[in-house]
Amino acid sequence: MLARLPAFIGLIAVLVAIPGPAVVLIMKNAVLRGRRSAGLVAVGVFSGDLVWVAASVTGLTAVLVASRPAFEALRLLGAAYLLYLGVRLLLRRRNAPVVDVGTPTPTRPARPSVRQAFGEGALCELSNPKTLLVFTSVIPPFVPDGGGLVDVALLGALFASLGLISLLGYAFALGTTHGRIRRPRLVDGLLRAGGAALVAFGAGLAVESTEPA
Repeated sequence: MLARLPAFIGLIAVLVAIPGPAVVLIMKNAVLRGRRSAGLVAVGVFSGDLVWVAASVTGLTAVLVASRPAFEALRLLGAAYLLYLGVRLLLRRRNAPVVDVGTPTPTRPARPSVRQAFGEGALCELSNPKTLLVFTSVIPPFVPDGGGLVDVALLGALFASLGLISLLGYAFALGTTHGRIRRPRLVDGLLRAGGAALVAFGAGLAVESTEPA
């Protein structure tokens, strides 16, 4: 497996560097609540990836791919979740207060904000059929002949770790926007752009004919 590792790392590095729905969620949380909340989205995505690693080792991913109805249900669930998040951002009240995670307020306590950021990342990744295809189509060719579940788990964990590093980089960079954007209209514009992007991702996933390998 070591001989194939550089090629695998290169491929995964390209895949995780491409901005997707998780990056939009990180941007949204960075603008609204700061760098810590954005980082929690990244950790949530990482946790979702680890669940997919476990599903791959136990054979659940193979079952999902073999069952067309199950795969389609996952695809539609993922699309619906992205549409829901996007519409919520688009309908967000203009000039609504920006709250820093960890700072309780009468209308938005700190702990639900922490759970929300983590949950958004985890649910986004768990309902993403493209992540499922990574574990069923991208990782298997790099498993050496005669390789076992340990190799699958190691490659899956490496994929999750590289994804976490990439998302934490986005969280660190975008986290600088919190508190530095003084114009409410600019904040609203960024959040609505994020909402439009999530709606586009969701609509694309809903109509996309993603075929399991």
